Amino acid sequence: MAAASMKLSLTFVLLLSGLVVFGEVAAASRSKVDCSLVRCIQGGYITCENYPYQKLDGCICDCAPWNGKNCVLHLQSGSTQHCG
Repeated sequence: MAAASMKLSLTFVLLLSGLVVFGEVAAASRSKVDCSLVRCIQGGYITCENYPYQKLDGCICDCAPWNGKNCVLHLQSGSTQHCG
């Protein structure tokens, strides 16, 4: 009986540890966006005043260039969003 309880406790600890590690990886991935994947999933582009006549890849504002001025996100649905 004690051995079964020990196995169950060990299994629980391993599962809990896995969830903690998975949560850390998920939090890290939220802070850094892979714009190539996002572009492929939703489709869209970004325009910025200092990149005239260019449709830059990406469909979330995190994909705008770091030095972009007054960037606007354009989605396939026709909606737009001004990037902060």
